[in-house]
Amino acid sequence: MANTQLLDLIDAAIAKKNLLHHPFYQDWQAGKLSKQALQLYAAQYYRHVEAFPKHLRVLAARTEGPIRQIVEENLAEEENPAASHPKLWRDFAAALGVAEDDITCCPALPGTQNVVQTFREICGDRTVPEAVAALYAYEAQVPEIATTKIDGLRNFYNITKPESLAYFEVHEEADKAHRAAWRNWLAENATEDHAEILATTNEALDALWGALDAVHQTKSCAAH
Repeated sequence: MANTQLLDLIDAAIAKKNLLHHPFYQDWQAGKLSKQALQLYAAQYYRHVEAFPKHLRVLAARTEGPIRQIVEENLAEEENPAASHPKLWRDFAAALGVAEDDITCCPALPGTQNVVQTFREICGDRTVPEAVAALYAYEAQVPEIATTKIDGLRNFYNITKPESLAYFEVHEEADKAHRAAWRNWLAENATEDHAEILATTNEALDALWGALDAVHQTKSCAAH
């Protein structure tokens, strides 16, 4: 299978499981989520946000050459001392009335635990092309998701302060570069078993979808 065909299959898998089609994000875009549902989401999804740079660090430690540079550049953005991405997420959570103690004390739902464990296992134990494909599958979606989240927060939930939206505004732009870097690397280097790469991609997509299932099923939606 040529790499272009593999990338087409990966992109098709992403389109099929695009998180913007998930009922939770559909309700977000329509202003139908209750504040309690958003608060639960902020507390639960923080675990994925907090773990993401750790996944990158694990992958960086087992790579070398251009891919290690790509991973380390991504990691440096995540851990920017002036505004780390976990800190920006906590600022968003605070705008919803979710304090840091609330995040710490809120038990992780199974879907939340699974997305963290899945990405950790992929980045730590799978082949490098499989890990890159999983990261691409995630970050390829983020810019458009971030835009729709900002619109929903402004239009329906009265969250407009720059610090409250900064996490999403950063990802509107940063992940355009990230998805291009992951994709270009795969195009040149995905010489391993393409069936395994595609299977891992779908595993990552299912875990991301399941993380939203967790919060959507736990808190029913209500008119805002």
